[in-house]
Amino acid sequence: MDTYLVDTNVMLAASSVHELSNVAVRAEPKEIELREQVAEWLFEFDESDFQLLLDEEGLVRDEYERNLSFNYPDQEYGLQVLQNKLDRGLVEYAPIETLEANGEHIAILEPELEELVFDREDRKWVACARSSIEIFEHSPPIVYGAETDWYLTESQLQPFGIKFIRLLPKIWYQAHS
Repeated sequence: MDTYLVDTNVMLAASSVHELSNVAVRAEPKEIELREQVAEWLFEFDESDFQLLLDEEGLVRDEYERNLSFNYPDQEYGLQVLQNKLDRGLVEYAPIETLEANGEHIAILEPELEELVFDREDRKWVACARSSIEIFEHSPPIVYGAETDWYLTESQLQPFGIKFIRLLPKIWYQAHS
């Protein structure tokens, strides 16, 4: 069964296309047609039997919930997708090592990977992918939208077995890098 790591920026962009979303102002990309493109991918993922990979420590879920707060009377769409996957038993959990530092709970990576993943918040995605390779013997891709950090490090992370799915046109990343 196909399994994916879905970066929070995908959840934000897909949620932002709904009129009553609280995240529309801060979601990226700003272009509505590109947000709709991201939303279409997430809609198809939501309707599919594909699995969502989360970490056993709860770092990914915490980030989703921190960025997609409850929006009365409904949840933001990204959280609806998470709940739908949980309800349908389509979530796989990967164990990762973490530490608490300066009030942050962050994933631990091998030193050569830490050098490549500058944003400490992004380490959890790589840690999950690496754990999945080790334990489940498959590498779920990190699906991302408006995230130039992934675009810039993609080729450097691929030799470590990390895969990616970009949801925006290459020209968008080039213009924003």
